[in-house]
Amino acid sequence: MTIDKAKLKALAEAATQGERMAEKCVAGIPHVITDEWDIAEVHVTVDANPMADAEFIAASGPAVVLALLAEIERLERDQKNDLIAYRAAIERQEELRADRKACWEEFKVQGRKLDQLKAEDEALRSAAMAAREFIMHEAEVRGLLDESGQVSHHHPRRQAAIASIDKALSKAASHG
Repeated sequence: MTIDKAKLKALAEAATQGERMAEKCVAGIPHVITDEWDIAEVHVTVDANPMADAEFIAASGPAVVLALLAEIERLERDQKNDLIAYRAAIERQEELRADRKACWEEFKVQGRKLDQLKAEDEALRSAAMAAREFIMHEAEVRGLLDESGQVSHHHPRRQAAIASIDKALSKAASHG
């Protein structure tokens, strides 16, 4: 059922205003009245309930119709606002979903970079260990070690190279 709300509002505004009530007149016929006016006489068929009809007509006067129309307008406005808020929430959810996906992709990229850096670090660590072993072996073969098995202080360049390698390896070990 479609309700022409504009027409109903115009009719309610044009109708006799005031509180209505239903009562039977002297002849026993139900009437709808206001404080000043007799609005309607209710005549019905045999099986109907004329007093109930009169009470309903009285209860659904212009003020009630206007209040119901105002409530309908408010509910429609609220529904429209709720729909706008719902759509905004869905859009925000989609943005967050896209952000989360982008973050996850970036996390995976950074994880691969970290794995690559770890592999490079291990390769450099192995190369540094091999260089240290080579320097120490070469110093041993040439008789350049002191009594404690270290490169003699008479060979500062070899000592500096071993110290630099040891420093880099200890720094790598503390970060690993």
